[in-house]
Formats: sequence, structure tokens, C-alpha cells
Amino acid sequence: MKINLPHSLKEYLITALSILWYRLDRRHREIARRNLEFAYGPELSPSERERLVRSVFRHFVLFGWEVMELLLAPLSWIRKKVIVLGEEHLAAALARGRGAIVIAAHAGNWEYTVLGYSLLYRPQAVVGRELDHPWGRALARYLRQRGGNVMVDKQRGLKAILGQLKQNKAVGIVIDQNTTTEGGLLVDFFGKPARTTPVAAILARHRNIPVLPAFSRRLANGRHLIVIFPPLPMEKTGDADADILRHLQLQSRALEGWVRSCPEQWLWLHRRWKNQFPEIYQ
Repeated sequence: MKINLPHSLKEYLITALSILWYRLDRRHREIARRNLEFAYGPELSPSERERLVRSVFRHFVLFGWEVMELLLAPLSWIRKKVIVLGEEHLAAALARGRGAIVIAAHAGNWEYTVLGYSLLYRPQAVVGRELDHPWGRALARYLRQRGGNVMVDKQRGLKAILGQLKQNKAVGIVIDQNTTTEGGLLVDFFGKPARTTPVAAILARHRNIPVLPAFSRRLANGRHLIVIFPPLPMEKTGDADADILRHLQLQSRALEGWVRSCPEQWLWLHRRWKNQFPEIYQ
């Protein structure tokens, strides 16, 4: 089942819903504004920031519409809507037989590209937090496993990830959300220190697991692009902690470059810097 509406009607609904959400949700509106001001500073004028905030709201309304497609549309139809660039990088990494870590972000429609990739090439493991509500948890699992992917509960941690890597699978880990002080390291993101999960860097340093950035974007024609980049280099010295931190900074730079290229499709609604700078959200 596909959700087909006249293009003009769909655009009207998306626009109307995004305006309504923007006006009613003061909390997320302010988070997005403060994130953008904190990240870009004088690079963006107040009017440019405001336009970008509205675009972010619109993006995530459209994201919700597309999730309905993912739940209801035939897999053959979803497959045709995803474009993958750089698959040869992941194929070469997996040929080593150690599995691979794919670092991802809440950019574009990541759910669409993850499902599309599994249909076009191979299933993978996706690390994520289980939702608290039973219905939401079941729906998320159905969505993420519909194309053959395996969902790994984030709470199970490193042991579950290693189990998937031993099967020579690609394991997707998002790296663009704030972590606790104990769970993350500080790296530069938009010129500000941000807590980031070091799991991929640790595995690269101690297990020789290749780590590849892969980020998504919605295209103007309604299709979805995912670009898989070559593995990030792991420089090993006598200081393992410094090696891990250096690798994690490479990850953050790759993420920032992608976000800057299409900022309206990133999750500015998340309090990315709340660990180090809680005052900007008060």
C-alpha cells in the first residue's frame, strides 16, 4: 500500500502541519534556535536562523510522512527510492572478515536509507535504544527489521555489538547525540566541545574494526541518498587514549561537514551540548 496524494495537496498538508507544530511546540522551537545560535554564531543572521528553524520543523513533518511509507509501502517500491554511493567502501571493509562499524547521524531520513540499503545490498545490525512504550517498541522493531536488519538494544552494549561483528556484519551506530559524562568523550563539534560515544573508536583501536562514516539526505525529487565514505584512519601510538580521542575527532569532523552541507535536515531539536553547556537550554 502506497500513500498517494496529489502533489499539491501533500505539500499543503506538510506545510500546514509544520507551521502548526512550530507554533505549538515552544520547547523544541527554542532548542533549535539556541542550538543554531550556539553552533553558527555570527555566521547566520537572526532571520537566517529563523528560516532554518522552520525548515527543520518541515523536514521532520515530512520525515513522519515517510515513516508511514516505510510501514505500509511494498519493499520493492521503497527499494527504488534509495540511492547508495560508496557501497564499494563497505564491501571492501567487510571482505576483511572482521565486520565493520558504520557511524551514522540523525540526518536526512536515516530510517529510509537504512531499510533501503538492506534491500539493495545486505542486512545489517542497527544499534538503538528500545522505546519505553510497548506499542512504540514493537513498531520501531518492525520498521527497522522489516528489510532483514537486526536491531541491537543499546542497553546491551559492547557485548551485543561484538556478537554482530563476529558474524562479519556491518553495525550502525549513531554518534550525533549527547551522552553522559561517563559514557562519552569530549570532541570538537561546530567549534564547541560535545560529549560523543567512543564505542566505534575503541573498537577501531583495540579490535582493528574498520569505521566508515555513512550519512543520509533527502533529495529534491523525493528520493533518499546515503553516501558511504572510506574507513577513517586509525593511527596507533603508544598512547591508546590519545589514539581513540583522535579517531573520535575525525568522526565528529565528518559529521559536522555533512550537517553543514544540509543543515535543515539534521536534528537541531536535540540538546546536543547539554552535558557541557546546560545554561543555553534554560
